[in-house]
Amino acid sequence: MDIRNLRENRRHGSPEFPAAVYRMEQAAGEPILENHWHEEAEFLAVESGEAVFQIGLSTYEVRAGEVLFIPGGELHGGYSLGGSACTYAAVVFDLDWLMGTGDGATMRYYEPLKRGQLTLVPHAAHHTGFGEELFDQVEKLIALEHSEDPAKPLWMKAGIIRLFAEYVSKGQWSRRDFASPVDARTQDRLKAVLSFIDEHYARKLTIKELAAVAGMSEGHFTRVFKSFMRKTPVEYVNQRRIRIAAELLADSNKTVGEAAIDSGFDNFSYFCKLFRSVYQCTPSEFRERRG
Repeated sequence: MDIRNLRENRRHGSPEFPAAVYRMEQAAGEPILENHWHEEAEFLAVESGEAVFQIGLSTYEVRAGEVLFIPGGELHGGYSLGGSACTYAAVVFDLDWLMGTGDGATMRYYEPLKRGQLTLVPHAAHHTGFGEELFDQVEKLIALEHSEDPAKPLWMKAGIIRLFAEYVSKGQWSRRDFASPVDARTQDRLKAVLSFIDEHYARKLTIKELAAVAGMSEGHFTRVFKSFMRKTPVEYVNQRRIRIAAELLADSNKTVGEAAIDSGFDNFSYFCKLFRSVYQCTPSEFRERRG
């Protein structure tokens, strides 16, 4: 994932094979998964450790051997649980890839899922009785990441369909409750704000300006933002800038001072203090580790 693009505009996979596999290994104390969204759906499996993942306004404590389903378009992110390390992998795919005109599964499940009229149980925990089997199936898809098998797209597509079949067979799906507090319009407004921050992080941003982008009063915007993002707008902007600076330090020849300025900081001491709070090391130490 390009850390500078909160909304992942790029296609996962390719037009011919619209699916991709990602694996992340986060050490104890490191950020888990920055809040973002993409139009594709996602199965996420925690392989070791544990973390809190948020989808919309709902949070889930996910441990090794458990799976999350994240619908396309939903804001989601991950946070450390007690400072523990976490390794997770994800299969991200275009739901349209599974759909066929006049197909019964398409009309009954895929189309309603895409329209938000149907939902799968988001967290396949150990106590659900089908989490372990689901995890094993997701891991088989993860194992295809570097496969040279010419049938790889077929195996991936068949595996994703089998995952959906498991949810349906076990009754782990339901019609969506549109009275849910996770208001699609509110999420759309927040997405506009996050995209705005992504485009203008290098200059001064005010709560008044961000609230105007969301079409909300400053007080209401601050409350809504914190409920979805688990941090205030100011905290989010600063942490966003720190992660952008980290990418610059890891992938460019910029000095620490240049990375600080280019990511929107005009106070070097404050930048170093925040950087240490996020990555538990100085910017220089971070560069040496990633070098």
